[in-house]
Amino acid sequence: MRLVVTGREGQVVASLLEAGRGLEGVEVVAVGRPRLDLAQPDTVFDALAASRPDVVVSAAAYTAVDQAEDEKEMAFAVNATGAGAVAGAAARLGVPIIHLSTDYVFDGTKDGAYVETDATAPLNAYGASKLAGEQAVAAANPRHLILRTAWLYSPFGRNFVETMLR
Repeated sequence: MRLVVTGREGQVVASLLEAGRGLEGVEVVAVGRPRLDLAQPDTVFDALAASRPDVVVSAAAYTAVDQAEDEKEMAFAVNATGAGAVAGAAARLGVPIIHLSTDYVFDGTKDGAYVETDATAPLNAYGASKLAGEQAVAAANPRHLILRTAWLYSPFGRNFVETMLR
């Protein structure tokens, strides 16, 4: 099985590439800029088609939470339009997509853990762009799984745990 992951940097991609090295019958391939640029949706289909995926993992994203307030257009271009283009390309290729989203789609006022049926209410541009991305993915590919993540950490890249340990 060939798992094609969007993005070439970041801890999720690095972790998937590392984990894939030890799995028999699984090949993990990362595709990202400049070949696949979510801010340029016309690059998406050709890049994914050339990678011959069995499953697409949509991990690339605009992740500068605070900066997104000043760069709303870019955040939405990447996290919404770009994510939808990835899902649409996966659908055209006849493969499912796993899309990584965020807990920022919620307002954080619930006592306890959120579940997928809870109402969304993003408080900032980043959360709104990720919610729009979820909606675009769901509309573009019926074979989708959306994972809302929070506080990711790994031995790779920047993360909260590493920052606190420094």
